[in-house]
Order: sequence, then C-alpha cells, then structure tokens
Amino acid sequence: MTMDAQPTPPAPLAPTARGARALAPDVARGLVLLGIAVANVPFFLYGRELGILLKPVTDAPADPWVNALVATLADNRSYPLFALLFGYGLTQLLTREHARGTEWPEARRLLLRRNAWLIAFGAAHGVLLFFGDILGTYGLLGLALVLLIRASGRTLAIVGWLSFGFLIIVGALEGLSGLLSKAGGGVAVPSAALFNSAGAETYPLAVLARLGEWTIGMLSVPFGGLGLLAPMILGMWAARRRILEQSFQHRRALGLVAGIGLPISVLGALPIALALLGVIELSPIAEPFAAMLHAATGAVGGAAYVALIALIVGGRGSGRELGSPTAKPGGPISRLFAALGQRSLSGYLTQSLVFVIVFAPYGFGLGATASVAEATQIAVITWLATLVLAGLLAAADRSGPAEWLLRRAVYGRRR
Repeated sequence: MTMDAQPTPPAPLAPTARGARALAPDVARGLVLLGIAVANVPFFLYGRELGILLKPVTDAPADPWVNALVATLADNRSYPLFALLFGYGLTQLLTREHARGTEWPEARRLLLRRNAWLIAFGAAHGVLLFFGDILGTYGLLGLALVLLIRASGRTLAIVGWLSFGFLIIVGALEGLSGLLSKAGGGVAVPSAALFNSAGAETYPLAVLARLGEWTIGMLSVPFGGLGLLAPMILGMWAARRRILEQSFQHRRALGLVAGIGLPISVLGALPIALALLGVIELSPIAEPFAAMLHAATGAVGGAAYVALIALIVGGRGSGRELGSPTAKPGGPISRLFAALGQRSLSGYLTQSLVFVIVFAPYGFGLGATASVAEATQIAVITWLATLVLAGLLAAADRSGPAEWLLRRAVYGRRR
C-alpha cells in the first residue's frame, strides 16, 4: 500500500542572496548614484538666485561648465535610470517568488509591504535630511506597479506611453522657471522662496520646513511623478525577458538602444547646456520647450545608460546563473560598482547625510559660500567614499545598514 506524497510547502519568503544577484543591474545602481549625487547637491546651496532648471546662479567661472555638464549627463537622466531599475527589480522579486512556489496573494502582500516600507523610509529621509527624497515617490508608484505587474504587454505599453507623456509635460513645467525669473521686472527667484529647508538656521526649523516640502512633493506625485511610471514599466518589460541577466542574447537590441539613445540624450540636452553656458539665451517662451526636450530625451538616455552598462558588464551574474559554479561575477571594478549597487539605499541616504553636515547652516555652513563646482566636487568625493565603504562591506559579506533594516521590516526575522 502506498501513500500519496504530500505537496511540498513553498519556501518561506526571503530576500535574494547577494551572491545570486545579476551583476548588470547592481553595477548600474552603483554608477547612477554618482549622477544622483551631482544632480542633488545644488539643492543644498542657499542664498542664491535660481536660473534654468532651478540651478543656482553664481559668479564662479567654473559653475556654468559644471552646470552644463551635469545637465547633459545627469539631470533628468539619473532618476529615470533608477526608476527603470526599480521596475526591473520589482519584477525580478515576483519572478523569484513564483519560482519558490509562492502564490500570487502572498507575493502581492510582499510587494505591497515592501513599497509601504519604502514610503516610510522616504518620509524619514525627506523630513530628516532632504526634501527632494525620491524613495517615497518610488514607493507610492510601486503600489501602482503592483496593479500592473501581471498585466499584458499591450496594457503595459498603453500605460507606459501615457506616463511618458506626463513626463514630458512635467519637463515643460520645470522650464517655467524662466517665466518665474522674469516675473516682477526680471527679478530672479531666490532659492529661499522655493526651498526654505536648505537655509534654515537650526535643525528643528529645517525638519519643520522639510516636513511641508516633502508632504507637498508626495501629494504632487499623482500629477508630477506619474511620468516616472514610463521607465518603471520599461524595466518591468525588460525583466520579463531577462535582458540584463542575459545581455549576450540581447546584445543587438542593447547595442541599438545604447547607440541611438546616447546621442539622442546628448542632443536633447544641448539647448539647456548651451543656455547654461551663456552661448544662447532662451526666451521665457522657449525655455519650457527646451526643458520638455531635456526631460523626454533624458528618459531615453537613462535606458541607453543601462543598455551600455549591460553590454560592458556582459550581464554576468553568479556562477549558478551562468551554469558554472566557478564562473567569476565580472571583473574587480564592476564588482566594486555592484557592491555599492547592492547597498544603493545606504549609499543614497549617506549622500544626504553628508550634504546636510557639510552644507547646512547648523553644520559646517558651506551651503552659503560654496560654488556649484565646489559642491559638485564634494558630491563626487562623497560618492567615492560610499563606493569604498560598500567594497569593504562586500569583502566582509555584510549588507548596508539601510538594506538590513528594510529587509528586516519587510521579511521579519526570517533569513
């Protein structure tokens, strides 16, 4: 007499082990943190007038060149890139849970819980450190992605194109800073009129100001932040096809995206860059159109950056993914970038912490005197420091503190 075999229960929910992660997405996350650092640091300067794309207007000779370079390579490019990777990672998480035998209701609860905690982390970051926090926005949009994560490709395409239209509109609204600067007889808008927290004299006053700024930012997500759904949905589409894990099989498509997307991104940023250099002058009417072009081509540039990184890294993951237990996960430089990418949440929060300490009036107060070029140098040094720290944590096989806390919140005490 034989007994029916009992079904094997699904494995308990647990995060992906670092050694089993695909390399290319982590390398991209580590590199894009440099773009985020140089794009964010001008917002920690205060007591300046704001010009195109809300960049501080100073008399330092190097600042126009730095502003133009950052506008060409990082502004409106770094966050769409990170949004693409966010959608990619969310789909990877669902795919992994399905492979472990997790039913959809439980996997959905996991996704909702993760995004809810991301909003909580964003609230802490936005109120305590930086009003321009993006974690809360990603978490809020991530809740919408849960509704789309199992949708058909046609539905994803429709929603993606609609949200891309929103992204372009938001870019045009950013360009309205030119109209604002000409309001009232051509008087430029002081930064304190828009970002009170940067120049707050005490930390409690800064926290109070950031509370209002972050809240307004979150309330505007259904309007302004909806454009980030476009790169997120593109990331979901790419993850369904494992493009970044198997880039060798998709090298032709990746080559086309990188080869066409990078020139489009640079050319689309050219009007803004030339205006920042003073080569051309954008009229208050023309500036919104230049900013719209900058935002639209920035989303294309973000995808092109990811494609280029996937081609260079080769999409190599762990030995398990490559079918060989001895396969090495990329070279030492790519592994170092990947180490920061695996700890990108800690790296992102560390940037804001350093910037507050260095630039705030209740810190070293350099926000009142530092030029944009000097602030950008500090941002690059900060990114390099997080890169080294991530490498040391990887050598010790330790996660970043923020990643440990998020995983503990999402998964509980399970390993």
